[in-house]
Amino acid sequence: MFQISHETVTALREELAIVRAARQSLETQLVTTQANFEWIRLRVNALEIERAQLLQKAYGIHTAVPEIVRTSKDTSIDNFSFDDMGDEMAKTLGLPVYSS
Repeated sequence: MFQISHETVTALREELAIVRAARQSLETQLVTTQANFEWIRLRVNALEIERAQLLQKAYGIHTAVPEIVRTSKDTSIDNFSFDDMGDEMAKTLGLPVYSS
C-alpha cells in the first residue's frame, strides 16, 4: 500500500536522533538550573534571616523576615478551557478585547 524510500526513513531517524540529543541537553540544563535556583533561594533566605538578626542585635529593631518559597503551578488539563470568557471578564482581567 504505502511505500517509503530508504532515504526518507534514514533522514527521519537522523532527525529523531538530533531532536533526542537536544531534548537530553535541555533536560540536563533544566536540572542544573533548578539546582542553582534552589541554592540561591536558600542563600538569600539565610541572608535575610541574618540581616534581621543583626538589625535586632544592633538597634533592637524587630523586622519581618521575607522568604522566597518555591511554589508549584497547577498545570493540569482540567483547568484548561477553550470556552470564551466574554468581553466583560476579559476587561476585568486586563486582557485585550477584540470586537469583530
